[in-house]
Amino acid sequence: MKQISEKQVTIQGQYPLAATLLTPEGPGPFPAVIIVPGSGDGDRDGNFKRGKLFPNIYKDVAELIAGLGFITLRYDKRGAGESGGNFYETGMTDLVDDIESCLSFLENQTRAEKMFLLGHSEGCTLITAANARRPVDGLIFLSGAAESVKDALERQRQLLKDEIMDMGGLKGKLLRLIKVDKLIDKQADNLNKKILSSNKPVIRYQFQKINAKWFKEHFTYNVFADLEKVTCPSLAVTGEKDLQVTPGKAHNLSSYVQGPAESHIVDNMDHLLKEATNTPSMLTVSKEYKKNENKPLHPEFQRILSEWLLEQM
Repeated sequence: MKQISEKQVTIQGQYPLAATLLTPEGPGPFPAVIIVPGSGDGDRDGNFKRGKLFPNIYKDVAELIAGLGFITLRYDKRGAGESGGNFYETGMTDLVDDIESCLSFLENQTRAEKMFLLGHSEGCTLITAANARRPVDGLIFLSGAAESVKDALERQRQLLKDEIMDMGGLKGKLLRLIKVDKLIDKQADNLNKKILSSNKPVIRYQFQKINAKWFKEHFTYNVFADLEKVTCPSLAVTGEKDLQVTPGKAHNLSSYVQGPAESHIVDNMDHLLKEATNTPSMLTVSKEYKKNENKPLHPEFQRILSEWLLEQM
């Protein structure tokens, strides 16, 4: 593993983005990887202060990749962490704009010989859109390949309904009696209609703030059309115990992209790239994430990612 230096930098876009740049020691030039985070207001390390969840997955991924001889850039997304902007007013296209700003930063501030985009969860969709605008040398899809955000959300809702309807005891009987599965679908349909009919970036629904622009842009974006524009090498890795996306869809990547594609489903790995041995459940997934947050990245995932990146060098 190479020695690395760390530097706090600011990416200039529509709003300033606070970021961490890791650079291997030596003369270079080095290839570079931009780590594009998933949904929510987590920071550049993959931590959520509001949710009290600190798995450090992007920090760990960045350090793993930098140790292989790559420059890595990870950043607080717009409106989160120390970056400027308003999280609730930020849409999908804004997040793609920010990826372009990161690419420009690396081109201007480093001597990167190749550019790679690594997306996690929602980041898989974002790097697909960014590559369609500005092709890069490689794409890495973690926990979310070949699936739209809309489809992933529908899968989560179906899993939740199935668990609730299978619940035992008096509570389960009561939930089935009031047909809670139908209520869940009705609420989701009502929210989707309100989002799609609104021109405002933020709406209120059942006393909650909803980032309507973000949802609307994801719901109307065709990720598969942009996957067909991918001509660079790509890697997809999803955990077998991932509840937030459909693991098997990682293997569909090769049927969309034009370049060479490799896909893996890692046994006993969850959405946060950690080892998870318990049977996954939508009702307990937050507790499982918290329980596993101090674990290292899944060793099999580390092996797959490292070998693929070294092949690209």
